[in-house]
This record gives sequence, C-alpha cells and structure tokens, in this order.
Amino acid sequence: MLSTNWLVEQIGDIMAAAKTSVDRRQLLVEAAFDQIAESGFEGLRTRAVATAAGIDHSTVHHYFATKQDLITAVVDHAVAQFRSGEPALDQPQLRLREHLELMVRLMRERPNLFTVLSEIDLRAKRDTALRAIVAERDDRWRRTLTALFDQPGWHPNLASGSAAALVIAVVKGSRFYSDPADAAAALEQLLDLLIPEGPQS
Repeated sequence: MLSTNWLVEQIGDIMAAAKTSVDRRQLLVEAAFDQIAESGFEGLRTRAVATAAGIDHSTVHHYFATKQDLITAVVDHAVAQFRSGEPALDQPQLRLREHLELMVRLMRERPNLFTVLSEIDLRAKRDTALRAIVAERDDRWRRTLTALFDQPGWHPNLASGSAAALVIAVVKGSRFYSDPADAAAALEQLLDLLIPEGPQS
C-alpha cells in the first residue's frame, strides 16, 4: 500500500516542477520582451534571451519549439496587459474616457510596452504568422469598441464601426510620440470630437 504522505509528496513535487517550468517560460518571455523593446525584432537572439533569463540556451527548445513560438508568447504577454481595461457597455461615454485614460497611463508607466507593440505591428506587415495574431487582437478590440459605440448617447451621425477604427488608429499612432503628454493631448482631442458635450454619467 502506498502511504498518503508519499502520495502527497509526489503530488507536491509534480506541482513544484510544473510551477518551475511556468516560471522559467515566463522569464524567457519577459527577457525576449525586453530585448525587443531595446533592439527591435532584428536584435532578438534566443541565446541572449536565455542568458538574460538565467537559463541554459540548450534548454530553450523545451519551452519554445521555435523562435516564432517565443514571439507569439511575447505578443500574448503584451496584449494581456490591456485585457483588464476593456470597457464595459454601461455609460459608454464614460467607459470610453476611462479606456483612453488607461492607454495614456500605460504610456507613462510602461513605455516599453508601446515600443514592443509598435515593433509587433511593423513586423506583422511582412510576417504572415504574426499578422494573423495581430489581426485577431485588433478584431477583438474593434468588436469591443463597436459594441460601445452601438450604445445610445453618441453624436447622431456617428457610425460605430468607423468610430471604433478611428480610436484604434489614433491609439496606435499616439505610440510614436516620444512624450506621453503629447499622446494624452491627442487622445483628449479625440474624446472631444466623439463626445462634444463631455462624458455622460
């Protein structure tokens, strides 16, 4: 008969190993993210990523079979930082303001995030696999914003799909400002255009 203590120890060992694997994978993702922020995709080297993560280069393939898999994980890591900020549909004007204010705050607090996202968008123009990932992310964002603009209370001749595309275009364009204050001003101007009387509560 196997003792209960032995089973508990084995389960604990398995869980600890799984956690270690997840932690090492995340370290690699974060190291790759930092390298893209600093040197772009052209400077992304798996050996340097492994060194920065404190992991032997020969074991990287255990976590990511290909470099493309690592890039995909970096995209998921970057996009996940926005998901908690998706606007709800109640009080749509206020929710849009909160959504854009979140963008400005992230630009100030995590400038590298927007540098990496810009690099991703540029590379997606010539990378079919990455283009599909970016398209899925943008489609989700567009659907959320379109649903927001489908709510009542907006400018009477506003088209929800076009308004959603405008918000995405302005947010993406504002990433290229070196000063977050300039990005904030651009997004504030967009709010004034979309909500002439200010947010409704």
